[in-house]
Amino acid sequence: MIPLALLSACGPWQRAGTPEPTHPGPEQVIPTIADPNAIFHAMGLITDATGGIGFVGTVRIYAGASPDTMLVMTTLSLHNRGFAFHRDGDSFVGEYHVELALRQQAGVVQHVGRDERIRVSTFRETQRTDESVIFQQAMAVPAGQYTLAVTVHDVNGPATGHAEQPLAVPERRLPAVSMPLAVYQAHPRVHYADPLDLVPNPRNAGEYGSDTLHFYVEAYGLPSGAQLAVRAVDQDDRVAWSDSARVPDDSQVEALVVAVPTDRLSLGRYDLRLALGNDVLAAAPFLVSLSNQWIVGNFQDMISLLRYFPYVDTLRAVANGTPQQRAAAWKKMWQESDPDPATPENEALDLYFSRLEVANQRFQDEGVAGWLTERGEVLIGLGEPDNDVDLRPDIQGRGRTIEWTYDQYRLTLYFIDDTGFGRLRLDPASRSEFLRVLSRLQRG
Repeated sequence: MIPLALLSACGPWQRAGTPEPTHPGPEQVIPTIADPNAIFHAMGLITDATGGIGFVGTVRIYAGASPDTMLVMTTLSLHNRGFAFHRDGDSFVGEYHVELALRQQAGVVQHVGRDERIRVSTFRETQRTDESVIFQQAMAVPAGQYTLAVTVHDVNGPATGHAEQPLAVPERRLPAVSMPLAVYQAHPRVHYADPLDLVPNPRNAGEYGSDTLHFYVEAYGLPSGAQLAVRAVDQDDRVAWSDSARVPDDSQVEALVVAVPTDRLSLGRYDLRLALGNDVLAAAPFLVSLSNQWIVGNFQDMISLLRYFPYVDTLRAVANGTPQQRAAAWKKMWQESDPDPATPENEALDLYFSRLEVANQRFQDEGVAGWLTERGEVLIGLGEPDNDVDLRPDIQGRGRTIEWTYDQYRLTLYFIDDTGFGRLRLDPASRSEFLRVLSRLQRG
């Protein structure tokens, strides 16, 4: 459960002139190799605590049609791979059920249950791990303190996801500003009675080097035509990007969409802040990530983590360029390394990072991060060996020796602990052969 203090700091509604800080404390700093759910949880988002379906969600509160209710919009981001699909004619179908419950001490005060269907044309699409499914539900809710419970069931399989967090729904008071919500598309409302017409980005995240990240904001009772200062503030409280946005004239709902160019930003977490003069009216955290699946905390970490990735020349341009040049070079590297541009993923990067993750978990016994060991380097470069034999010690009397063989490359490698301190290193002949095979693969 998200602590009340964090929900207050990143809550879904803020009174104009009474902002709450959203800058993260030291305990919320994004680690070098981050678990996405942990990062989204630290940002105040809804995350599946069970690890079953793995959804991420955002809650925002907007003025409702009647003065005594507010619109609570819950949005969820899910991926196809979390569900079991079955064939239906020439396509594949997945089905899931979502339960949203608002509770108070007396019990459930509002409940919504919905069945949803996902239809894709190929089996490959059923294995997508990016944000491929978006769910949203608006509820008219009176002011009060609630607990929001979210449950997602896979209709065709055993997978289930569940999350809960406190939710404070305020009374409608003017002036006020909603927290920014990242969106893929939005048609701004004009009147309180208008329905919300949004395609949300529930993760409040954009990929590094992409064109823009859009945010939907509603204001109520601000001076018509006022200019709002819009700033992206990094974790060191520095303004990384700024612009202005004009409050619409003569409407009940002063709705606007703010475009933030992610190619002007580096990797990591930011706060999007809207201010009128010296008063910050609303703020919300957002994330610029390496990809939808792999989150890296900062630019230097990204360059370090990609040290074994084959596209060295393009990476050098990424590392040495200005922020604007870096984003363009990153986009170029993404395009050059992507084996299938027809899909939203970069399968080469996904494979690289999945191997890095395996190496990190498997080789923890040498006193350094697993991916930085020589076994980690080989695993990332060549994948799993066909045979892994611990010779303990080998027949030549050397220290502990591990033998890896790769049948398709006709390659045998020896990792030796000559010092007795547990650090396994490739012997010179093995390193030479490894680099020869790796070079051939990279040229191919």
